[in-house]
Amino acid sequence: MARGHGLDPEQVLKRIHVARAYNSAHQMLLVDEIKRMSSGLNVKMIIVDSLTSHFRAEYIGRGMLANRQQKLNKHLKELKQQADVNNALVLVTNQVHSKPDAMWGDPTKPIGGHVLAHASTFRLYLRKAKGGRRIARLVDSPNLPDGECIYQVTQDGLRD
Repeated sequence: MARGHGLDPEQVLKRIHVARAYNSAHQMLLVDEIKRMSSGLNVKMIIVDSLTSHFRAEYIGRGMLANRQQKLNKHLKELKQQADVNNALVLVTNQVHSKPDAMWGDPTKPIGGHVLAHASTFRLYLRKAKGGRRIARLVDSPNLPDGECIYQVTQDGLRD
């Protein structure tokens, strides 16, 4: 993809730092590590893959819901703070669950509830389509109408 945009892949990879979180506390601690590292780096994007995964696995059942949502809210607040301080983008992916009692429409619902919905500026719902294509649907935006676009992931990057 870097070559598709006229960039040297080795130079691009040197600017990407990766960390794997092993539980929700570690995931939250990694934000502190980003704070520490960002003083010497020009951090412009923070990506959290599967934001709610550890929280769901560790805070199980309705009895733990309040604790889970409070921890998640704190984590999102710290990520937003890092975005503001560094003038950076925070991109998170999230899990969905099936809502089998849905009579019409898409039965999938995002995990994280209102806490995640209110913490997000833009929300996109990505899904696979036929023929190697994918569909991105804008679900929520402060200034754009809902809409969809079809795209493909190629060696040259994202293409419509």
